Amino acid sequence: MDKGASVRDVISFLCRKDMLPNKRYLVVFLLLSTVGEHSDPLLETFSIFRQELKGIEQILCICENENAFTCWKDLIKARYGIDISGRCIYQLSFAEIDGTILSLLSENRKACRFLPCGGGSNVLLEKKVEGSLSALDVLCVNQCEGGNGDMAIIEENFYKGGKVSWWNLFFSEQPGCTPFIKRDKFDFIVNTVIPDLCSWRKVCVSFNLQHVTGCGGTTLAKHILWNLKNNFRCAVLKDHHSDMAATAVQVVKLLTFGYNELPPQIPVLLMIDGFVDTDMVSDLQQCIEQQCVKAKIQSTSPKVIILNCMRLESEEQTKTRVEDVFIGNKLSDNEQRLFEQKLVEIEKTYKNAETFYGFMIMKKNFLPEYIQSVARNTLKGFNISQKNAQLIAVLVLLDVYCKGASLSVSFCEDFLGSQPKPFCRTDAKWTDVFGKFSTLINSDIVEAEVRYTAVKMIHSSISWHCLQELTTTYKVQRSEIANLLLNTDTFFECTQGKRKLTEAVHDMLVKRRHTNNDEDSQFSPLIQDIKKESTGVEEIVLNNAAKRFEKDAFLRQVLARYYLKDNNFKEAKFWASEAKCILKDNSYIADTTAQVIKRELKNAIYTDKEVPIKSEKLNVLLKMAVSATDAFNVAQDLAKKSH
Repeated sequence: MDKGASVRDVISFLCRKDMLPNKRYLVVFLLLSTVGEHSDPLLETFSIFRQELKGIEQILCICENENAFTCWKDLIKARYGIDISGRCIYQLSFAEIDGTILSLLSENRKACRFLPCGGGSNVLLEKKVEGSLSALDVLCVNQCEGGNGDMAIIEENFYKGGKVSWWNLFFSEQPGCTPFIKRDKFDFIVNTVIPDLCSWRKVCVSFNLQHVTGCGGTTLAKHILWNLKNNFRCAVLKDHHSDMAATAVQVVKLLTFGYNELPPQIPVLLMIDGFVDTDMVSDLQQCIEQQCVKAKIQSTSPKVIILNCMRLESEEQTKTRVEDVFIGNKLSDNEQRLFEQKLVEIEKTYKNAETFYGFMIMKKNFLPEYIQSVARNTLKGFNISQKNAQLIAVLVLLDVYCKGASLSVSFCEDFLGSQPKPFCRTDAKWTDVFGKFSTLINSDIVEAEVRYTAVKMIHSSISWHCLQELTTTYKVQRSEIANLLLNTDTFFECTQGKRKLTEAVHDMLVKRRHTNNDEDSQFSPLIQDIKKESTGVEEIVLNNAAKRFEKDAFLRQVLARYYLKDNNFKEAKFWASEAKCILKDNSYIADTTAQVIKRELKNAIYTDKEVPIKSEKLNVLLKMAVSATDAFNVAQDLAKKSH
């Protein structure tokens, strides 16, 4: 009795309002063994806490296994007539128990990072383990808590056109802030698409979030992950060039971590961005499925859900499966209202809110007249001979023809001859180096082999209107900017961002836009547009590109097609041969070689008006026919081998 009275006195003392603020703490019962007797003192302790707290809302019971939970629940039901199920967590490993308790302590939530395990439990994500997940940006349940992110700078960067960060979503939940803008498709994806996918009988499933560039698709995807971070193990693939097999290993490691050979309880929600086609998504999906088999994960429901952010040039390009979602560049009335409300909050904090073009473009519902006026006013007095003007022109061209392309900050410093110090500070300002053009650009962290800071245009629509302004008002043609880029060695000598820049330049020169119009599909959109500006200058650009990319077969293939189009068979054969020497086993390159011979044969037959054909000429034509046949056979054999 004395012991019981002492326990009651201690509990009563602890539960006094002047000791612990009411409704601001939890009482945790940790049941590491089964409580099976009505006389067990733990049961009486529970009763005292229930009485002092006037209910069970502040009580949490963590049970080691289902048997411990069942006995505990039944005892409380029999003795006190209440159902404790909703306040219990069970079927946990010791790692989950440890992580759950640690995550309840405010100091630990600031110092450590936790992953969800299902049923409200968490597990500590060890730094060593997180370091091994190098391809993934893992979103934890306590993301940003205890961090030191500068709200003013981070928010300003986002509103100007920078990529959304976890900090932006974290700040939106703080007292005094309006909630993060919820797009109309948000609830549909969270409440319909993802739950439907969870009912599929495959270990790895995917859906596409198709969006027009610059309309907030990636931001919506990250908002979804943030909202679901307690229900899924969420992560973002840092670099879409990552090895898929290695990525699959890390995804499955994230899935199984902390379960100690028990079946994982909650799926991974993996966001990917930048994949050029859905075949790559399917390849990643297949790698994950194979890794799940190796890990002996058997399940009748998905363990990995891939959210693929898929950029489109226009709404006409949508190819929607039932589970796919499209978001366009037109806000609904409800979305416009939310942007209006957010603007009121922004204007209270920032005096320069009118230059937050990333936000204002969406708030203005992508109004072309507004974007055009921004481009015209900012580029006023543009002079291509100035270094900062050259950089802006290159960034504009890159972004128009290779969305999201960027230049590393270190390169910009070298090119402009500026000191690196401004970029090393967290309060970095671009005015000193980019002058009046600084409102058109933003900084962004790029995840590649080495993490670095890059400069990019704030919005794709700004880039497009800037290019129109440069070509019409200031007579700076696309070919001039392209040649400036290709002929300036320093662009390709930078250490940071060299691979990504090289890929971007290569893509805008080589990658074709496939349409129903054969003419449009012959060359990349950039080469097509250069030709429309001034016929013949595209040849100079392509030859400069071939000099820049000395070992690239595909640029030589483009040149072969270019000369073939004009029946310049000598040059066409030369470049086709060059391409074949670099890539001997490529069926597409081999086919181009065959097409050159075939076209030359047809042209020779068409232009020879002699009837009958002389024997010497006939022999030449027959040899060409044999050569063409042999070349097509080689291309066909290579195609079969590649499949």
